[in-house]
Amino acid sequence: MTFTKSIKFKMALWCSTLLLAFSLGFLLVVNIFLTQYMKSVNPLQPIFPKGGIIFRNLDTLEIELIQQSRDKDLDNIRLLSLYSILPLAIFSFIGGYFIAEQTLNPLENLKDEMLRKQSDNLGEDISYEDTGDEISALIKSFNSMSKRLALSFKSQKEFVENASHEIKTPLAIIQANLDTALADKRLTKSEVIPLLQECNRSVRFMNKLTEDLLLLSILGNGIEKEKIDLCDLLEEVKSQAAGLIKDNSFGIEVNCKKGYELAGNKVLLARAFLNIIENSIKYSGGNKVMIEAVREKKGIKIIIRDNGKGIPKDSAEKIFDRFYRIDKSRSRKTGGSGLGLSITKEIVKKHDGEIFLNDTNSTGAEFIITL
Repeated sequence: MTFTKSIKFKMALWCSTLLLAFSLGFLLVVNIFLTQYMKSVNPLQPIFPKGGIIFRNLDTLEIELIQQSRDKDLDNIRLLSLYSILPLAIFSFIGGYFIAEQTLNPLENLKDEMLRKQSDNLGEDISYEDTGDEISALIKSFNSMSKRLALSFKSQKEFVENASHEIKTPLAIIQANLDTALADKRLTKSEVIPLLQECNRSVRFMNKLTEDLLLLSILGNGIEKEKIDLCDLLEEVKSQAAGLIKDNSFGIEVNCKKGYELAGNKVLLARAFLNIIENSIKYSGGNKVMIEAVREKKGIKIIIRDNGKGIPKDSAEKIFDRFYRIDKSRSRKTGGSGLGLSITKEIVKKHDGEIFLNDTNSTGAEFIITL
């Protein structure tokens, strides 16, 4: 960056320009006033008798001599004013530049710290003295932004690592089974079928994982909303969940009064509710899911509760994390990718709602969603 393009140079230039303009205006006014005064006021000669001071008029010669002296003094004042302009401009520029440099020094430090920022130290704060001015507010905002970016980069890194790990396992299974089938040409049909079935399960798992990842990506954008009858939606979700039930003794009950309406995306909300119900069907160990809708001041509260063994306390805070599973081996056998509840949370957030696990419920898992 060239010197003339710097903010310090521009501030100093403006400072000296304004000061010079005010000084020239002041000198102009003073010169006009002095000129009028010296040419319009007639000089008088004071006399000091014993009774006080008496002024008498001067003769023509005396007046002419005094006027010549005044003109000479006026010329000297004008010349002095003219000669003072250049030093005034120089000193005002230097002073303005010094003030600008002291004022903008924190910005220089901020620039240097920003250049030193890397992905590994992005979350570290830039130290500064909070003076309450705009620069302090700027550095404070930058520190806040750096922390958010650091969390975002960390989340992306973990997401890529977890996604790669999840995809790597089924691919390894498929490759191992195919290598086995190709290496041993004497395998019978009855021996090949289990290998193909295992490959089929792995492919289904990857398809589900890809679908979930794409949905998470879509949720980063805006969603279309429409007027939805909540009770009708919950009944549709109940019908969809019935296809997941393998034990006829498992029941789903919906308790919702007609007239509960809200603005939202019907497909996404159905997916959010279904994810919770599917977890209860597959993993809770219970035989019943209760879905209840209640109107409150903040909106509509949806409670999804099962009568299973519940969720351990050490897992309660992690169940909404991506790829988190309470029992990883069991989840893989049932096709779970560990993204269901994180998708549910993102969908609820997109509807300006909240979701949490009620850890006070001792008879199973209870999720509370407020929309």
